[in-house]
Amino acid sequence: MKNEKMLEVKGLRTSFFTHVGEVKAIRGVSFSLDKGEAIGIVGESGSGKSVTSLSVMGLLQYPGKVIDGEILFKGQDLTKKSDKEMQSIRGNEVAMIFQDPMTSLNPVYTIGDQIMEAIRRHQGLNKEEARKKAIEMLKLVGIPSPEKRVDNYPHEFSGGMRQRAMIAMALSCEPSLLIADEPTTALDVTIQAQILELMKDLKEKINTSIILITHDLGVVADVCSRIVVMYGGLIMEEGTTEEIFYNPKHPYTWGLLKSIPRLDLGGKKRLVPIEGSPPDLLKPPKGCPFAARCPYAMKICMEQLPEFYQVGENHRTLCWLQDENAPQVEVETGVQRGRI
Repeated sequence: MKNEKMLEVKGLRTSFFTHVGEVKAIRGVSFSLDKGEAIGIVGESGSGKSVTSLSVMGLLQYPGKVIDGEILFKGQDLTKKSDKEMQSIRGNEVAMIFQDPMTSLNPVYTIGDQIMEAIRRHQGLNKEEARKKAIEMLKLVGIPSPEKRVDNYPHEFSGGMRQRAMIAMALSCEPSLLIADEPTTALDVTIQAQILELMKDLKEKINTSIILITHDLGVVADVCSRIVVMYGGLIMEEGTTEEIFYNPKHPYTWGLLKSIPRLDLGGKKRLVPIEGSPPDLLKPPKGCPFAARCPYAMKICMEQLPEFYQVGENHRTLCWLQDENAPQVEVETGVQRGRI
């Protein structure tokens, strides 16, 4: 039985038209998400993760603009929707959790009022019904004494509780798709683990599809079934979580894996940084965007962008090293050692 597609992004191109020129932030990105599936989008800051999510949500601010591609949500192309049509979809069918809850929550309204606003706008409930639903949502995300906490202001919540309140708000209309943009970055590791566990539980309970955006591969390992690795506005590699961790094929993925601290090595092995800086997307390189930082780069890597190489049923990579004429490379990723 074929899985039902919740989201299909096809050939997405997004640019920012600044006074110094066109910043080509997303340069032809395609991926899909099944109903009830959780995928992770990972990569360094500036790789295009957040711009991809904002493009999907229709929340790009001037001078940003989607210039090409399709964003199919339940078969409907969101790029062709008007602002009014998108307002009825956002928060109702597609919801987003932002990185910093303190800047996303309004400090002059109670937590309950902010959750109730979304419920009343999209579900047509009266004030009493919306308040009851808001209390239920706060309870669902594990906030103690939700009947009292519903009347608290954001500054009366800890960082972890504010993030839980943001998740409660995002899930209050039971969206089909939840986009979480760096939802644990500002939290300590204990609260991070709780938030990720909460997202897993919610996916199981209400069958919400999740896109988890992060720069940390370790964060997605336990939540997502597939991982999309982005760099320079392109997808470098995509595969199941097991394939990305135990059989990675792109040098950029190797670099990300080497930078993850590992407990099983007993603190004896140094972390290996990726030398250099991301490319300038005002003038994107004509070849692979990672070539200038890649220790395995060949002449063709600098001159020409490869097509995707399919290295498994659900595993693809944008790398010339997969070409049959490329030299064999031995690599140690931090997870395993092997040859391409």
